[in-house]
Amino acid sequence: MKRIKNCKHCYESFESRRSNHVYCTTSCKTKASYKRNEYKYISGHYKKEQDKNDEQDKLMAPVLLNNQIQELETKINSLVDYQNETKGINASDIGSAAIGSATADAAIYTTQKIFFPKTLPATKGDVEELKKEINSLKFILRMKSR
Repeated sequence: MKRIKNCKHCYESFESRRSNHVYCTTSCKTKASYKRNEYKYISGHYKKEQDKNDEQDKLMAPVLLNNQIQELETKINSLVDYQNETKGINASDIGSAAIGSATADAAIYTTQKIFFPKTLPATKGDVEELKKEINSLKFILRMKSR
């Protein structure tokens, strides 16, 4: 699937091996990248010029800097105070949560027992009853087959 194309950088015609090839050589590809990213040729190599922002080089006014530092300190202090307030765990809170959880579980269980008795999970006694019934059915089937 070779096609004749024109190089995007030097505009010479070349035979592309793939449909996405746009440069004739890797050096054209590199030179196009340097041109696109505004590199300058400086005695044997390419170097990108750094635009220095004058605003970044200037120092902030001492008054503004002090105000920002004070704001940050107050925020830090408020966060530390909040952490200290919420650090302790109350036993009454734990007890209330446990009682609430137990009450909710009991309410769900009684509701299921009253309205949907077949949907409750099987207990150990239920499993043993099923085993006994299965064994009795096996015994009856053996007796009939004789």
